[in-house]
Amino acid sequence: MKNITKQKEVTKVFFNQVSGEWFERTYDPKGDYLKFPVNKLRKDVALLEIDNLKIKKGSKSLDIGCGTGQMVIDLLKRGYEARGIDIASKMIDEANKNLKQLGMSVGYNDVFNTSDLSDVKGDKKYDFVTGLGLLEYLDTDKELFSVLKNITKNGSYALVECRNKFFNLFTGNDYTLKILEDGKGDKLLKDFIDVQRFSPSRLKDVQKTISNTYTEIADALKNIKYKKNDKSYSKYPKLMNRRQHTPQELEASAKKYGFSLEYVVYYHVHPFPPFYEKEFPQAYNVISEWMTPLGRTPLGAATASAFVAILRKK
Repeated sequence: MKNITKQKEVTKVFFNQVSGEWFERTYDPKGDYLKFPVNKLRKDVALLEIDNLKIKKGSKSLDIGCGTGQMVIDLLKRGYEARGIDIASKMIDEANKNLKQLGMSVGYNDVFNTSDLSDVKGDKKYDFVTGLGLLEYLDTDKELFSVLKNITKNGSYALVECRNKFFNLFTGNDYTLKILEDGKGDKLLKDFIDVQRFSPSRLKDVQKTISNTYTEIADALKNIKYKKNDKSYSKYPKLMNRRQHTPQELEASAKKYGFSLEYVVYYHVHPFPPFYEKEFPQAYNVISEWMTPLGRTPLGAATASAFVAILRKK
């Protein structure tokens, strides 16, 4: 790895530190909803969009920032020629363990590799690339898009996840206060008015789904034995900068490198301000997961904490 920035070094150290807890922390394998399965939901959202885009089986894909490898493994199961890289070597160790446990007939050393973005060259071209939980940890958008430009074919797709800056209009917390103190509230509100053009569905298009969701939420809540989450996980280091984006900001960055923003799908929809998640985690997280269909509508722009952007190379 060459030219590792301070931000990348902090990120690498942190994810090596949390590699052993990351799957439990972000996938909720026990299904108790004491913690929101954010990475599982993000993966499922991305896989659904790959299906919707009708990307041919056998296509070559690269997952940048692959973590413990679940996205790559699911793509392999679906018949794609998938590869994954991550800056944290211990994350790659976990990914290889997960792959070997499945007994899949693939060359293990060819699937996951420890690598930084700066090491990725344009000698291999991919039909689609995923970068989930990545852009927020980089100093600039250029670090990602300059690489995407070199490794993708014309007409191919990139699915890039971002923390949703519009969510600050809903949270009523320190992020909201900082935007107001920085004098950026008016600009954020003006951009928010323009969100409808980024969503693939309107609210009326998913009304039937939402109606069914009410019953599903009620059934799910009946099965929960309420308790608070008393398990603590490693905290993000104070030196780590986790950037946020609006769709407009991502669109502007992507355009510089020959990508168009087709649409965005918001995820991790919050039924109430995040404060309540700490007090009533199970009920909060059950409702949140079942509200996922709203992420395909403009309503997700204010109520969801992140989005997956579908970008296409011209």
